[in-house]
Parts: sequence; C-alpha cells; structure tokens
Amino acid sequence: MPGTVESMGLEIKYQVEDIPTYIDYLSTLPPPDILELNGCRYVFTGAGDSYAAAVAAEIYSGYRSSSTDPYELSRSPWIVDGKHLYVISVSGRTGSNIDAARIVKGRAARVTAITANVNSVLARSCDDLIELKYRSSGHLTPGTSSFTMSLLASYSRIKPLPGICDLQDMYDEAKLWAAGVTLDPESATFIVGTGLAYPFAIYGKAKILEVLGSKTQAQLTEQFSHTDLFSLTRRDLTIIIQDGPKDHLAEKLHRLLSEKSYRTVLLTMDGGDRVEASIRITLHLQMLVWMNAVRLGIKECAFSTSRELLGLSDEMIYYRE
Repeated sequence: MPGTVESMGLEIKYQVEDIPTYIDYLSTLPPPDILELNGCRYVFTGAGDSYAAAVAAEIYSGYRSSSTDPYELSRSPWIVDGKHLYVISVSGRTGSNIDAARIVKGRAARVTAITANVNSVLARSCDDLIELKYRSSGHLTPGTSSFTMSLLASYSRIKPLPGICDLQDMYDEAKLWAAGVTLDPESATFIVGTGLAYPFAIYGKAKILEVLGSKTQAQLTEQFSHTDLFSLTRRDLTIIIQDGPKDHLAEKLHRLLSEKSYRTVLLTMDGGDRVEASIRITLHLQMLVWMNAVRLGIKECAFSTSRELLGLSDEMIYYRE
C-alpha cells in the first residue's frame, strides 16, 4: 500500500488529465444570473485549503466578490444579506461551513455548496451544489487535486474558464523548478505574496505544515517587512510569489534579501491569463512540497503521523450529528 507522500505525488500527476475534463464539466453548468456577472453579489467561504480558494476567488473577481471565514460568517450573518453564498468544502463535513450555511438561510439570496460529497450534510443544507470531480489515490492525502478543482469551480462562477492546453509543460516546469529549491525542516519557511499571489502563499503554507510539519508562515508582501522579517535567520527560506511583472515590491524584497545572503526564491505568476497562472503556481507549490518530502525520505505526511494532533483537529473541525 502506498504511503501518503507517494499518493500525493500520484494525485499531482492526475491533474494533467483531470483539469481539462473538469473545465469541460464546469462549462455545462447553468451560467450565473445576469445580476451576478463578474462575481457581483457573491460571497465565498471555506476553511483550510478552501479558505485559500475563497480568497483567490475574491481577488480573481477584481474584488467584486468577497470572501470570509465560515465561523466569522456564523457570527456576522448579515455579511451575506441578499447575496449568493458559495460554501467550499471538499468533504462537506466541516462543522463551521455547515453552521454558516444553515444560519444564513433566509438572509442570503442563495446558498451553493462546492463539494466532492454530494450526499454530505453540507450539500443537504444548501440550495444547490457544484460537484468537485477529480481522481483520488484512495488514501487520505493533503489537498492537491481537490484544491485545484475548488479553485476552478469558484473561478467559473465569475467568468467562463479558458481551455488549458499545456498542462504537461506546466507539470514539467514545476518539477524542474522544485528540484532546485530545498526546504529545511529544521528551519522556517516564509511564503509571501500580494494580490492574487497571496492566497497561494496561504495554500503553500498549508502544504508545508501538513506534509513536512515544519515551521512556516504566509504573509502579504508589504506586511512581511513590517513584522515577520525580524524573525528571519540565514537558515530560513523566503519564497516570494510575484503577482505578475508589475509587482515591483516582490522583486525589491527578493533583491535585498539576496544581497544580504538570506535564502530566497522568486516565483513569478505570469501576467497573462489569471486562470493559467493560478494553475501554474498551484502545481509549483505542490511539486515543491512533494519533491522535498521524497528527498527527505518521508513516507507519511506529518498530519497523518501525529494521532493526537489529528484527533484534536478532527474534534475541532468536523460536524457530528
């Protein structure tokens, strides 16, 4: 039986074939209401990887949509008054998402689940759903395909998705890049970004924590220089995700850190199509974490080896009827 790290590698590879298939499926869904074009009147919510997807959707919409944490939404349900709420949850079992969906019923114009579990409590608690479709290795793994498909499902509500033709090239490019970046599990990794790059910093942080279990932080590029910078050591790595060629602050931070001999990597999102750029960065981050786990001889992801912490997480996260 393959370990969770080997299974993660399989699921990353599956995306080369599965992403175009899923984009085709999304194109068959009814288009948004005319009042919701370009993401107007949308609110996206989710937890963990799904929170990163929700934030990405907000920024992808040009901030016509908004995003929020599901527990915050439960405490302030007026946020979605008269709006269309999308609740992103792969399992459909996250308690905060289910509570939020139920609490805003009658306040939100519509509540839609984005989930892989069409028979889940969340699915039954919403007005309708968008199914997440992807191949799984059959083992519990850190979110790879599930995140990418959540991202595409959310983006598709804002505007029609383009066809993606060069996924094998993206995969190969990500593998080549990741082979040259070493993550040290005994030091800290900082992932910073602004604009659309920021939610991918959040996602990258989640993968490092789940797979390697090492210290990591995600931060906005501007905020990093005000706060996190002061804890930096020369063993640490700062991954700077540049939001297109006009993101000059990212270039400046990378240059200054390099000049002072701090470990830093600049990963640039293409300035063209935002969907392709999002997929490309996602593959780079997934491949980075997976290849470093393989290099370190890790067979099982960190989240699966600490039964105590996994149990605590489950107790906090999942809905119990």
